[in-house]
Amino acid sequence: MKKHLYIFLFFILFSQLTILGQDEKAETKILVDSFIKAFNSEDYESVFSLFSVEMKKQLPLDELNNFLQNLNSGAGKINQNEFIRYEEKVAIYKLSFDEWTSQYSFSISENQKIDNVFYFVPFVEEVLSGSAINRLSNTDEKISKIQTTLIFTKSKYFPNNTQISFAFINGDNVKYYGIKRQNDSILYLNNYQSIFEIGSITKLFTANLFAKSVINKKIKQDDYINDYLNIKFKNGNKISFKSLANHSSGLSRMPSNFEVEKLDSADVVKIRHILIPYRGSLESSKDVINTRVSAKKIADSLLTEIKSNNVKFESLLSFSSEKKISNDFGEIEFTFFDGFASEFRDFSFENEVGSLDVVETVFGFHILEILAKGEKKKLANLRNLPDNPYKYYDHYDLEDYLINFLEIDKEAIGKFQYSNLGMGILGYTLSQIYDLRYEELFKLNIFSKYKMNNSTFKIELLDKKLVKGLDEKGRNTSNWDLSVIASAGGVLSNVEDLAKYGIAHFDDSNAELKLLTKKTIKLDNQTDMGLGWHIINSTSSNNKWHWHNGATGGYSSSIVIDIKNKIGVVILSNVSAFNSFQGNIDQLCFELMKTLKDENGKLYYD
Repeated sequence: MKKHLYIFLFFILFSQLTILGQDEKAETKILVDSFIKAFNSEDYESVFSLFSVEMKKQLPLDELNNFLQNLNSGAGKINQNEFIRYEEKVAIYKLSFDEWTSQYSFSISENQKIDNVFYFVPFVEEVLSGSAINRLSNTDEKISKIQTTLIFTKSKYFPNNTQISFAFINGDNVKYYGIKRQNDSILYLNNYQSIFEIGSITKLFTANLFAKSVINKKIKQDDYINDYLNIKFKNGNKISFKSLANHSSGLSRMPSNFEVEKLDSADVVKIRHILIPYRGSLESSKDVINTRVSAKKIADSLLTEIKSNNVKFESLLSFSSEKKISNDFGEIEFTFFDGFASEFRDFSFENEVGSLDVVETVFGFHILEILAKGEKKKLANLRNLPDNPYKYYDHYDLEDYLINFLEIDKEAIGKFQYSNLGMGILGYTLSQIYDLRYEELFKLNIFSKYKMNNSTFKIELLDKKLVKGLDEKGRNTSNWDLSVIASAGGVLSNVEDLAKYGIAHFDDSNAELKLLTKKTIKLDNQTDMGLGWHIINSTSSNNKWHWHNGATGGYSSSIVIDIKNKIGVVILSNVSAFNSFQGNIDQLCFELMKTLKDENGKLYYD
């Protein structure tokens, strides 16, 4: 079972992907052609010259050289490219190498340089499910036919087992609706209490804690966080609380030491397995004839033989197609960080020695037995697990960043520049001030106050209400543990709780929420920034929408409220940030908002 050798993620999305026009632009074609020419000639300095100043800082030439050399030796030269689509400023291409087919994604700066986003993942042909059957009903008058039609239209491209949960806010009244993709059908599902990762909507709560601290005169908006932390920032740089809460600090999106190696310790597990591939499974040979169903039957029958008839595991190894990684006895010893498929890895580490079961991965079905678990051993950890990238970036790393790596774009201070790092630092600072961990801090000041009884940072506190996240291919994926930067995107919640939080903003006497929604800086002619909230101004009236979204490896979310009219929409889903149609979640949120009516049946935005 080969490890995932070619995945290179330089930037993990928390928010704001919107699908734009799909005609290839000249400036994008120039960048792609220039990259391919330089890559094929192994002129990596020329690739580096295509980067923006910020990108050059985050991916230095020596690191780029190492990556491209490995890519070239493993995948070969690029012999064909095909434009796929745009997602905001991110261009997506299909690149055909000698030995590999990749999805190549990169973002474009105003100066027509590669900027912030630069990654390669295995390319998977998109199977659009436009022929899905609409089995949504509005006969119970939960929502209107127009709304069910919108929901179906935007959700029919999502993979099997997709769940989306909705809350429609109208004053103190909330209507809930939910759907699930089940094979070829979109069905109604009562899932308003189901739990999802909410991603960057977490930032609203972090900004709320800051606003509360200001109202209670514990800190001032323009105070510097330097005065509240017992560490010295690199070059004496000063950062204000307010600039972190409205993304105007000049900080980059992610810390520059995120990819820096550190010596860490990891558990070791020893397993043995038999792999039964099927047609279309990753790396299956051309002579594989089993369908997925028949491969599963074979795996199940082998498991039954081992369990019930006392057949020795090793006597069945001839059935296994995997000979490269395991030894002659089908055994593999590995750590959590060694790049194995997440389902294979998670079963091995989450179960006891002696556990035996069938586990499906992209490679096929594995009859897998856990043989032993060893002591921790030291190893270099890059902390960039594709399916849980932030787990091992801890408070020592964040403090090390502030002390030794901190860089601030002086020209960007006072201007909007979205930063997960900034909101992570804000939450970390507030946690230090109150001497409380995130879970306690948020629960005490927000979750308890607004009776958000299902909101938490701790996945272990949740029961079966948690909806499993899906990756971009529709497979189950790991939940994200955001460790020290959890205040930027680590909360799990449901639409019932988020509706309560949205409704709380309609109370004009709530000083902290009023401060939270007040304009602090202007982004463009239609958009301002509050503390946490994006403020979208109507071009034809004095209506304003306060909006935020979020996205992680397995989930996407969006919330918008109109404080003047006391209405709003909340959407939570297990649609991956990397799903081709992830932008439909935000589009759906906005379009559903326009369908809301007052008590007289008149549209608010006619």
